[in-house]
Amino acid sequence: MSFEDRVRSSVDQALSSLVQQVVDHAAEDRDAATRAARESAFAEAEQSAQTRVADAEARVRATMEETIAVARAEDREIAAREIRRQVEAEVELKMFDALAAAETRMQVALADSGARAASALKDAVSTARVRERDEEMAGVTRLLESIRGLDGAASLSEVLDALALASAREAARAAVVVLRADRIQGWKMSGFGPRDPQPKSIDLPLGESGVIGMAVGAARAVTTRDGQSAAAGPGFEKLPADRMGLAVPVIVGGRVVAVVYADGVTMDGHERPVPSGWPEVIEVLARHAGRCLEALTTQRAAAAPPRIHTPAATQGTSGSTASSTAGAHPPGAMSQITDAVADAAKRTARLLVSEIRLFHEPAVHEGRRERNLMERLGPEIEVARKAYNDQVPVAVRSQTDFFHQELIRTLAGGDATLLGKMA
Repeated sequence: MSFEDRVRSSVDQALSSLVQQVVDHAAEDRDAATRAARESAFAEAEQSAQTRVADAEARVRATMEETIAVARAEDREIAAREIRRQVEAEVELKMFDALAAAETRMQVALADSGARAASALKDAVSTARVRERDEEMAGVTRLLESIRGLDGAASLSEVLDALALASAREAARAAVVVLRADRIQGWKMSGFGPRDPQPKSIDLPLGESGVIGMAVGAARAVTTRDGQSAAAGPGFEKLPADRMGLAVPVIVGGRVVAVVYADGVTMDGHERPVPSGWPEVIEVLARHAGRCLEALTTQRAAAAPPRIHTPAATQGTSGSTASSTAGAHPPGAMSQITDAVADAAKRTARLLVSEIRLFHEPAVHEGRRERNLMERLGPEIEVARKAYNDQVPVAVRSQTDFFHQELIRTLAGGDATLLGKMA
């Protein structure tokens, strides 16, 4: 065998041996890798299995715990419902007992309160009746005192003063005004604030005196709610539109000599609590005042005839002297005048002259002292003379001058020399 063959054979043997060794080593390595891979796979599988088992156990445990929790919750709910039922039943029973007891107590309380209410109502009604009776008696007593005050007045001015005082007791605001021809003048006032001390500052024509002028024209009581007179007021003072004013004339012998005005308005604009019947009481007082004035005039006229002087100074004046009026006419002429007509003429003269004396007392006193009544009171006497002539027939005036007689009797106090001369 050649060298090359031997070399080739040796190389082949060496390569075979080396390849065998490489193969063996590769096989060993493969087996080792396989074992390692198997072991790793087994380990991973075991780890994965353990993890899955743990997760499964956790899920099972969670499910069991949830189931147990639900079961426990259901048990608790069942137990709670049972407890609530028992409690509700017990509470309901107690409430029923309590309601029954409360109803019993309520019935007793209602019966007791009903008895107390009936007793209180009876007492209240009794008290109200007593109070109403007291108020009525107070009003009657007040009216009686006012009537007594008017009856006790000894002069015409005292009658008007008493009327003003009585009216002020019945209303928040009251005023007495007197008539002078076609004008009104304040006499007494109450409740009008600063005006009260100066009533004579009121001097208005009848046409501007509101409801007062309407009462004079109608010769009857008039309110600010009567027809066209709504909210007219008294002329000298404003009256709220929602309040009522009353004006009542004082009538003497068929003539209005004064007017009483009253309302319920106070200085602050509110209405003072007054008896509901105050308008009627004011009218009663005004009517009675008129009768008192007539009575005073009649009493003075019915007194014994005074001594009448007939000096020469009074001869030839407008109107006859006392001697001529008293006895100058023959009995035949006087017999033509009936007693009724003569009495009416005398009454008219008394009223007219009495008004002069009433409303002009200071001037009357001055005239008597100075012996010039005709001069001092000339305009007033002329107005009264005209009213007398308008009311007394000419046949009566031509026979006897009752007006002049009354001037001597009432104005001059029976002394004709005090008349003096007409200016």
